Parts: sequence; C-alpha cells; structure tokens
Amino acid sequence: MEFSFDVDALLPERITVLDQHLRPPARRPGTTTPARVDLQQQIMIIVDELGKASAKAQHLPAPITSASRMQSNRHVMYVLKDTSARPAGKGAIIGFLKVGYKKLFVLDDREAHNEVEPLCILDFYIHESLQRHGHGRELFHYMLQKERVEPHQLAIDRPSQKLLKFLNKHYNLETTVPQVNNFVIFEGFFAHQHRPPAPSLRASRHSRAAAGDPTPTAPARKLPPKRAEGDIKPYSSSDREFLKVAVEPPWPLNRAPRRATPPVHPPPRSSSLGNSPERGPLRPFVPEQELLRSLRLCPPHPTARLLLATDPGGSPAQRRRTSSLPRSDESRY
Repeated sequence: MEFSFDVDALLPERITVLDQHLRPPARRPGTTTPARVDLQQQIMIIVDELGKASAKAQHLPAPITSASRMQSNRHVMYVLKDTSARPAGKGAIIGFLKVGYKKLFVLDDREAHNEVEPLCILDFYIHESLQRHGHGRELFHYMLQKERVEPHQLAIDRPSQKLLKFLNKHYNLETTVPQVNNFVIFEGFFAHQHRPPAPSLRASRHSRAAAGDPTPTAPARKLPPKRAEGDIKPYSSSDREFLKVAVEPPWPLNRAPRRATPPVHPPPRSSSLGNSPERGPLRPFVPEQELLRSLRLCPPHPTARLLLATDPGGSPAQRRRTSSLPRSDESRY
C-alpha cells in the first residue's frame, strides 16, 4: 500500500509498534526532521487507510480500525513496512496487526462462565498482492515475542476463514471452545487461566482435627447470662397515666346507682397490641321504666336550655304562633 509521503522516512524500522498516542518513532541520525504535528498526521492517515482496506477485505460495513479508535482505546498496532521495493522512492506498507487486552466472559469445556482478560486479536490484514509470502507469519511471530504470550492463550475477535486456516497451518490451533459471543478461543486456553480451587474453611478444619494438629484455635466467646423472663405486658397496658383514667359515662347513665364493691374476678383482657385503653367497671343495666321516671323527674340539661334559647323555631312566641293556627279536619278527630 503506497502513500503520497515518504513512508520509509516516517517508519524507520521494518515493524513499527504504535500505541494510543500515535507518536512517530525516533528518527535516524542525519535525517531531516519535519514538524512533529505533520508526522503524527501522516501516521493517522496510514492507520485510517489500513483500516479501510481491512474492512473491505473482510466485507465489513465499517472499518474497525481507525486513528480515532486507536486514540480512545489502549490498543497496540504492529505495522509491517516493505523494505525491499521502494516505489517512487517513498516506501510502502504491507499490512498490520492490532491487539489489545479485553475483559471477557467465556465458557470453558464444562460450559462454566469465566471472567478473564486475555490478549485479543482485534484486526489482522496483509495486502492482497503480498499474501502467501510469509509476511503474515513474520508479523504474528513478532507480536507473540513482544507480548510474551503463546498462540493458544489468545482470543480472536470475529476471525475470518483465512485467519482460522492461518492459525491452524502455522500454530496447530484447530479445536475451538464454543462461545456465546464473537470471540474464538482454542483448546488449552484455560490451562494457565485458573488454579485448582482452594479447600473450604470447613474442610480444612476437619482435616486439621483428623491429623491432630496442635495449632490452638481461637477461644470461644462467652455469652452474657440470659435474663429471667417475666410477665410480658401488652402494649395497651403500658404505664401511661392518661390511658388509665376512667371515663365518666354521659348523663343520665351517670345518675344510676353504683355497685358497692367491684367484681371479684374482672373479665379477662386481651393481650393483643390493638387492645383498648383500661377503663373502670361498667354500670349495671338500668330498667326502661326507671330510666323514664328519672328523665321526668330530672330538670332539663343546661345544654337543652341553650339550644332552645338560640333556636328561633323553638322559642315560646314561635310555639304560640304555630298553636294559634286552625287545625285541619283530620286533626280534630
């Protein structure tokens, strides 16, 4: 892949490693140094064009590699330069490999979920005119040495059939572990990811007791003595003075004779929380004749006098006016 600027001067090494900062590598001694902003702009152009070419080769709707994505993620991009041919004296780019660590939830061979953070192959592209020349293996092998990982420890994001055949041919990666996401992992991925589970605390105690381990155990904590349980008082019988005051019944029930002595055995009270406040003993039942006789003998209540005085219809003058009206024939007989 060719560009309008001098790629050989911009990328002095055959394989250049770019991070999220997209900074140009150190210049060779004796070469002219353009403005650093212009160099970074040229690197961004290379990244964008390589991402577009990779998306077109994989038939993707949009590029997954770009300068903006590199700057917003902690990914690493390995760029391979062609040093043998120098078209128009400006050099060319063969391909690239993008990797990065991602936190994934993957299934093992027992279909158990595992949270891991492996190194992932995110994008891999070699120019169509330079494929099957060993450039892909050279770039992939350099990345493995730089990142210090084994091929079976990698997770590949949506690999193409060409990439799967490439891994099977050069690294014998054939058996995959089925996943529910877009990542592909191979057999042996979990060989270094997990350690055997530690024995439980109860199992370690039983094994220590069986082996007669003289290690002293923590002293048992002494609990305070339990208090003697007394009579449980209901909520309604709490010490509230205003609830214990007996309520006087209204007139004329308060004029009935009271019992001399209270009952020997008062009726049992409910111990529920919604019990009514404590009241005095109930009055005995007053016969109807005695009640009527007491009503006739007792003077009118002051409240009744007040109502008659304030009610216009109940005044003596009003009653005289209504009594002087002629009665109907039906009322005469």
